[in-house]
Amino acid sequence: MDDEFVRLENGLQLHFERWGLGEPNMVLVHGLGSSCHIWDLTAPRLASEFGVVALDQRGHGESDQPDDGYDFASIVSDLAGFVDHLLSPGRQAVFVGHSWGASVVLNFGVTHPERTAGLVLVDGGTGSPGERWTWEETETRLRPPDLDSMSWSDLRASMAGRNGTFSDPRVEAISRSMFHIDSEHRVRRRFRIPNHMQIVRALWEQRPIELVRQVRSPLLVLPARQDTDAADFREAKQRSVDRVVQVQPTARVRWFENTIHDVPLQRPDELAAELLAFGRQVLQHLVHGPANSE
Repeated sequence: MDDEFVRLENGLQLHFERWGLGEPNMVLVHGLGSSCHIWDLTAPRLASEFGVVALDQRGHGESDQPDDGYDFASIVSDLAGFVDHLLSPGRQAVFVGHSWGASVVLNFGVTHPERTAGLVLVDGGTGSPGERWTWEETETRLRPPDLDSMSWSDLRASMAGRNGTFSDPRVEAISRSMFHIDSEHRVRRRFRIPNHMQIVRALWEQRPIELVRQVRSPLLVLPARQDTDAADFREAKQRSVDRVVQVQPTARVRWFENTIHDVPLQRPDELAAELLAFGRQVLQHLVHGPANSE
């Protein structure tokens, strides 16, 4: 794995990680408030067959943190500039997004089909809070807590209670990457709350099914659910996934059962297996060249 930076034409500097050799043909996009490191357990499993990159999106991780530009048009423009820097003209890749990142790659696939060999939506991209709640309800439910001055040990204990993967020291290291931790072990979010809420608003305003209708590349949907999920939440997620299949009958769906939202942390092996199979299918002509017709 190599850490790198790229300066886009709009002046924004983005941090990213790279695995494998040659031009990337699999681009991994993290979710809201996360970082490229959420892919650290999955990406190495892909690198034996594909060139893989994972970026820190605007405002996240080690990338620049402007106070604006968190609408989908700006975020997708960032991704397009990032791709243009790394891929030759006409080169395509599979775009894999987790959570909000799934919405980002969905928007990208619709607006940049010439770059898109396939799309993978990992527990995201199929529904919108605006389909269930008013903006006032959404703002209350999805505003993250203010963690400033909380100790890392207290935050770690809280996260461990909600995340069964936290006993793995690699997962703890990934989680630490999403915060600044000072010399007294106090935490501060890397991604600022006002910027976070700009993205929540963009998600609330979006109607993903209208984008799904416009997808022209192969589509893989990987939702997750747990037996402990609230009934209304499970039903809403099931409906949103069912609608995808209704408007895109060739889309393939695989549910990750008894799995938390952070699929790349809890199920890296299973997730990598799905991505490898999908990548082989849609990138065969790029990796191996066109099939011999003789």
